[in-house]
Amino acid sequence: MAFFILTSTLSIPLQAEAASSVQVKKLATGTKYETKLYVIKSGKPGPVVLIVGGVHGNETAGYKAALKVCNYRPTRGTLLVIPKANVLAIKAGERVARGQIDLNRAFPSTKSGAARGTLAKSILKIIKAYDVDWVMDMHEGYDYVKNPSSSSVGQSLIYYPSSSAKTIGSRIVNTINKNIGLNRKEFCLLKPPVKGSVCRAAAVTVGAKGFIFETCSRDSLSTRVNNQLKAANMLLGYLDMK
Repeated sequence: MAFFILTSTLSIPLQAEAASSVQVKKLATGTKYETKLYVIKSGKPGPVVLIVGGVHGNETAGYKAALKVCNYRPTRGTLLVIPKANVLAIKAGERVARGQIDLNRAFPSTKSGAARGTLAKSILKIIKAYDVDWVMDMHEGYDYVKNPSSSSVGQSLIYYPSSSAKTIGSRIVNTINKNIGLNRKEFCLLKPPVKGSVCRAAAVTVGAKGFIFETCSRDSLSTRVNNQLKAANMLLGYLDMK
């Protein structure tokens, strides 16, 4: 805050507009779980949005799309991106690295609950420190959710129940489905996110809205990444951040 002195006894505070900035921070610093957090500030008031990729290491489109989001510059508010949440699992190319717990089951499902493990604790700390308003968690399923013989949730948007999350979720699903020719490959709207997920934890701890977005690994990687980015772009557009 800047002060301009008009007389020896009177000063009038003027609010300076904050500058836009990009910071790259580290989570779980100094541990084998260490990973990057991008803090992208517009310099203007607005929502705080967290986008996460790489919770599961074998869900390639999620972290590749999140890496592209790191280059976004919001027109208002703050964009937080954790592109490779679980670097050990990504390096191993596995859902969960050997000796780890499933990061998608490690977050609290109640407001007073605790995260399990160094990595989940570090991410939850960020959610609380920035008082996140919205979360998009980028995932992939091994099959299409419309396949009745499979339990996979590929091609779905799983939102934490709220009217605004349902509104933008419906728009995303309907928009992407317009370019999908086969009914069995279409996205579906589901609820709620699984207990232990980062999306559900953000909802119960700080009141954030959000969703898990699941593409299907049966599609080409370029198609999957493109659909993840479409969903991210629509969310940011809905919030007047893009």
